[in-house]
Amino acid sequence: MQWVKVRVLGKGSYGVVTLAVNLEDPSLPYIAVKSSRLEDSHSLESLEKEKRILDHLYGSPHILAFLADTTSFDDQLGGWAYDLFLEYVPGGSLSDLIKKRGGRLPECEVQDYTRMILKGLCGVHEKGYVHCDLKPDNILALPLRDGTNYLKIADFGLAKEPGEEKQYRDYFRFRFRGTPLYMSPESFLFGEIESGLDIWSLGCVVVEMFTGNHAMKWVSDVCRNLESLCAFVMQQPYIPEYMSDLGKDFLTRCFARNPKERWTAEMLLNHPYLLPEMAVMSATNSMQVGQGWCPLFEDGHQHQQQLLV
Repeated sequence: MQWVKVRVLGKGSYGVVTLAVNLEDPSLPYIAVKSSRLEDSHSLESLEKEKRILDHLYGSPHILAFLADTTSFDDQLGGWAYDLFLEYVPGGSLSDLIKKRGGRLPECEVQDYTRMILKGLCGVHEKGYVHCDLKPDNILALPLRDGTNYLKIADFGLAKEPGEEKQYRDYFRFRFRGTPLYMSPESFLFGEIESGLDIWSLGCVVVEMFTGNHAMKWVSDVCRNLESLCAFVMQQPYIPEYMSDLGKDFLTRCFARNPKERWTAEMLLNHPYLLPEMAVMSATNSMQVGQGWCPLFEDGHQHQQQLLV
């Protein structure tokens, strides 16, 4: 089938993303084509990795679907390119959605979106991958007929594959990846790239959905000055004061400084904050939780922990 690129959707260090239509059958859904020049070995390697990972994760409803790959001459890139054919999500990114909504989403909506992201992360981590660059720009929003959005995790070009650390002689290239404002302390300082990195990043995404701002404040010269580096890493992520008590507890599980104490994606899905019957309505910004015992999940085992209200 003949697909034709008709409009640029975005550009990045890897290359360009364009919208494509099928000339033989215009009734077919549009697709997104992510392209990099064949002669650009670094970008090509990134797209080939993304293809492998998305192919392995195909069928996961909260992961952007990979459809096919090919080579073509790309006018935007000015040469022959490697193309990834991907599912087209017309709603833009979660970052776009936050901006359209004035930089602050209702808490009940944040809960729904967090649940979707975690379902996607469960599939990623079960297969042994770490996304490494989870942020609102890399989460796409599919508008539904009822006015809600369905989120899908995208952009796996920086992801860690199982056994990948054994392939790199350049240790710094292996260890330092992602966007600093969303990186966990152990990944930023020591290059520890495990699933806990994605959980810390998730916490940052949740804060950004609430406030429109980053959970961490950037410190100038952080990559060149030891004092600035320590100041950046040692700061406490911002947790909104107007968030519900259950929501604050959820974020403390994401932002545990010791990665061994940080909850997994599966554990967080069982946190009371995300249970449908515990939905928090932002209009009142309150939930009456009587003092007592509430089941939480830690270290894979159910236990009882008292929630203080």
